Amino acid sequence: MINRFVIMLALLPVFVSFAMSQNSNASRWFDVTYYKLQLNVETSPQFLDGRVTVEGICTADNTVSLTLDLMNTMQIDSVTTNGTQTLFVQQASSFSIALNRTYHRSEKISTEIYYHGTPVATGFGSFVFSSHNGVPWVWTLSEPYGAHDWWPCKDAPGDKADSADIIVTCDSNLVAGSNGILVSETTAGGKKTFHWKERYPIASYLISLAISNYTRFSNWFRYSPNDSMEVRNFVLPEHEAAAKQELPSMVEMLSIYSELYGLYPFIKEKYGVAEFFTNGGMEHQTLTSIGTNPDGTFDEETLAHEMAHQWFGDMITCRTWSDLWLNEGFAVYSVALFREKKYGTDAYWKYIRAQFGQAESASGEVGVPDTSTPRNLFNGALIYAKGAVVLHMLRHVLGDSTFFRAMYEYAQQPSLRYATASTRDFQSVCENVSGKNLDYFFNEWIYGENYPRYSYSWSQRFNTVEITLEQSAGTNPIFFIMPVDIRLSENGWDTTVTVFNDSLKQTFTVNEQRAVTSVAVDPDDWILKGVFPQNNAPPETYSLSQNFPNPFNPKTAITFGIPRQSFVTLSIYDVLGRHVATLVNEEKRAGTYRVDWDASGVATGIYFYRLQVKDSFGGKTFSATKKMAVVR
Repeated sequence: MINRFVIMLALLPVFVSFAMSQNSNASRWFDVTYYKLQLNVETSPQFLDGRVTVEGICTADNTVSLTLDLMNTMQIDSVTTNGTQTLFVQQASSFSIALNRTYHRSEKISTEIYYHGTPVATGFGSFVFSSHNGVPWVWTLSEPYGAHDWWPCKDAPGDKADSADIIVTCDSNLVAGSNGILVSETTAGGKKTFHWKERYPIASYLISLAISNYTRFSNWFRYSPNDSMEVRNFVLPEHEAAAKQELPSMVEMLSIYSELYGLYPFIKEKYGVAEFFTNGGMEHQTLTSIGTNPDGTFDEETLAHEMAHQWFGDMITCRTWSDLWLNEGFAVYSVALFREKKYGTDAYWKYIRAQFGQAESASGEVGVPDTSTPRNLFNGALIYAKGAVVLHMLRHVLGDSTFFRAMYEYAQQPSLRYATASTRDFQSVCENVSGKNLDYFFNEWIYGENYPRYSYSWSQRFNTVEITLEQSAGTNPIFFIMPVDIRLSENGWDTTVTVFNDSLKQTFTVNEQRAVTSVAVDPDDWILKGVFPQNNAPPETYSLSQNFPNPFNPKTAITFGIPRQSFVTLSIYDVLGRHVATLVNEEKRAGTYRVDWDASGVATGIYFYRLQVKDSFGGKTFSATKKMAVVR
């Protein structure tokens, strides 16, 4: 789900309430294998009644009751278990069934629930009756825990059904889109019934409905010379022209993501979008719910974000809501990769630096410990932007080829495909591919807070450059361990070295014979950070250093320090005492300074440079002279 949607829904309290059940009460011993939703949706009056079949396997012995999730705004009429009518007790957000007998490990249980009511939309709009141009418009968005607002289920991301059937009856002038393939579409008595079948594993929050007088059209994703997959789109008639112009671009997105992560994971079914009431999106499996911009157009980045979720979120689902960044951070970062593939490197960096800007304001852990409210979970700065930046940083830590191989291997991992994953699962894949221990990285960036704030200083003596990095101490972590790029430069030349910073304060030595004139820490923005140079920290005494290099041709650097604000003159003389050049002749604040001298216009020989300083406040003076040689 794209975070623009979260922002918008926060502005729509008319039908969105956050007074919802946050956690599943369903029996943990019950392993769901199949859902069958048979629903009748009435729009006048607004009403839902249905029969839902829930099948699963018992994973414990001596079980005599089963609990499933359903809000009590939906009234249960009756329940049967394996064909026998059974007693049930309905609570505020769940119901318990007295099973027809005692069940033991590995036994199958099938229960049917008949129920009715008018769903109360919670979260971001779990089940919404609305309209457009006077036409009914019904849509769902159950993430994170709103599925049981409108149908009985085990409403937890960690337990995916192996398959599902969604059979929806509505007025015959309407169209109902849902997950999977369309098995049948039949009309009788002024009603139309759509039978959708999802043959891949699916989490409860990804099962969806989108109902209105949609215009339907298709494009095709040709993923091999002989094979194609239908890309089915359900859009409002008033947006048909824009949709037919803009939505075909999703075919290119499917190609790019299939190249990065492996073939689109629901290739035997479909992909597509169904328009709903917002300008954001929600990654319902095989049929993303998508909104338009205010002008009725479709946003490319939103389309790319939601499609990426088909790999990360739908095929591989976060095992717990604390692992949500594996869905959202991955989708945001995938947009950066899509832009890089389609528009080039500059487009990647523009997008990533925008995420940096948001991530800097993030508060808390990316592996969010408090999952009690949607607002905690769907934090744009923390879960989306910082989650994406974590992957950007990991790319540099591993190196491009290893990083992309790790992302591919994660998406193709047999134990994770069409299942669920935790952060540690992703870490394990990255470690196996790279051969590196990444505990430090995941502990500080996923389970830690904030970001490093570096201060640095540097100096050069002869052919040695010393760079000191110091971090502001934190609490979780106390300091960040990271490989850090250091760029050394002079006019027209630079080189970058990478140091491994694993202390609160650390000095690194680099051999370099050129006269370095500037040093930059992580100049290419591979780390979420703050950087504060300290080279101008006031020295304790006046000083004039030996120029470097010496002898030189044609350039050299001269360093001097002044402990107080002073008027400074730095001049060059030849061996006869004749003035050759004045490099500095002005008031200077306290600090250490480097000045370049280009001797291209002077002859080979010995020269002298003289520093003369007059303290601007105390009247004290300092003077020093050193010798240097120009050699052609």
